[in-house]
Amino acid sequence: MIVRSHSILLDAEALSALVADERRLQAWATVARRTDSTLHASTVTLAEVTDGTSRDAGVRRVAKSLRLEVVTDEIGYRAGRLRAVAASTRRKPRDLTVDAVVAATALALPAPVVLLTSDPDDLRLLLADTAVKVERIG
Repeated sequence: MIVRSHSILLDAEALSALVADERRLQAWATVARRTDSTLHASTVTLAEVTDGTSRDAGVRRVAKSLRLEVVTDEIGYRAGRLRAVAASTRRKPRDLTVDAVVAATALALPAPVVLLTSDPDDLRLLLADTAVKVERIG
C-alpha cells in the first residue's frame, strides 16, 4: 500500500470490483482518501464495463467519484507505440490495444502512479522501464 499522495488508475476489473463494493478495492479507496490520492479511470474503461443495461447505474455512480481521463490524441499515439513495442516481444499474438490505452493513460497522469488490475502481466509488459507501478488486486 501507499503512504503519500498518488494517482491511482483503475483498469476494467478494478473498476468493476469497486462498483461491486468488493473488499479488495475498498481498501484501495480508503488508502486513496487517507493519503489524498486521486482515483482515475480511462474513458475507454467505461466501454469495457458498461453494456447499456441497468448494471450501468452502479458504474455511473462510482464514476462520479473518479477523475475520468479522456483518451486524447497524444494518449492514442503513445498507446500505439507501447502496443507495437510490447507485441514485438510476445511469442503469441494478442490484441493489446485497450491495455495499451490504459497504460498510456497511466503515463499521462501526475506521478507517482499506481495502476490497479487483476491481470498485471500485459500491463507490466506495456509499462516496462517506466515509473508506473502495476499492482494486482485480489
